[in-house]
Amino acid sequence: MQVFFENRSFWSGSVNLFDGKIEEVHSYQEAQAADFHHSLYFSEPQIEKMSTGECSFFWIDRDGTIEGMWRDHINDQIIKRIAEQITIQKKTQKDRRDTLPANIYILSACDAWAGTNSMRILGVTTDETMVYAMIAAKIKAEDMEYGGYGGEEAWCCLQKDVKNGEVNFDKLKYGFVQTYEDMQITEPISLVAFPEAATAYEELSGVKAKAEIEKLGLDSRTLIYSMVEVRTDFGYTCFLMPGICDRDNLESNDHFQEFMEDTTDSDVNTSVYTYSVGRGESEYPDEDELTIIEQYTEELDEEYGVDPIQSDFISFYYEAEQEY
Repeated sequence: MQVFFENRSFWSGSVNLFDGKIEEVHSYQEAQAADFHHSLYFSEPQIEKMSTGECSFFWIDRDGTIEGMWRDHINDQIIKRIAEQITIQKKTQKDRRDTLPANIYILSACDAWAGTNSMRILGVTTDETMVYAMIAAKIKAEDMEYGGYGGEEAWCCLQKDVKNGEVNFDKLKYGFVQTYEDMQITEPISLVAFPEAATAYEELSGVKAKAEIEKLGLDSRTLIYSMVEVRTDFGYTCFLMPGICDRDNLESNDHFQEFMEDTTDSDVNTSVYTYSVGRGESEYPDEDELTIIEQYTEELDEEYGVDPIQSDFISFYYEAEQEY
């Protein structure tokens, strides 16, 4: 859910207690940057008006409820006036989007406080997934943060929110998204070149996952593989192997040999979990297919169901071969 005042997404604001007009609004990220002390991110004139009782602070709760710090000041009449000036945009199901007017999304780079003077437009699109992809590209480039995180953690947080339909632009830092409604826009065209968003778009939309999974041919065959967790006196590793893992093919596996390369001797304790996925005759996947399985396990489970076959534990003492 997003709330707008004069086409600007916001979380908190200042309302005049005499006429009920909203005088100033700010995003969640601005409030978060100021540790939610409204005296640190509202303008000085508004702080003065709040201190004299001419204006009062308010915010919008997750369910769209208008809340005030001092409800004896913000009475039901003021609440009603605030509601008349704002627009609440709730998430809609994907299968209803075709019946709704297109939104125009404008992504801008900005400072940590989303200051107007720092805004620089990066991309404009009517495709909701594309604006997520543009944000993702900037997160991966470490130019933006999301959900209080940077780098890989921010990317994972955004992916999770996209999948759950819970993306909140107010969680974006060093970036700002403006949303406008336009009945005449029908094509999801990006108006500013943003080539680095292409890969992120494929990942977020599921196009890339679908294309990679199709390479496995799981409608006509079943792949058997094992997830192997190896623990030694010196470390831990986890990787996939074709088929059912035993000690012999574990020790001959390239991943295992690389992991043990600098080890002279050690106890080796290995947990093995064997799975099957697909429909048809059983086969063992090759290395490229194992890479696809590892990267898209969740999508495979949703599409075909990943079934556990067995689990095992392998323990032995490893001694490196001596060269003479």
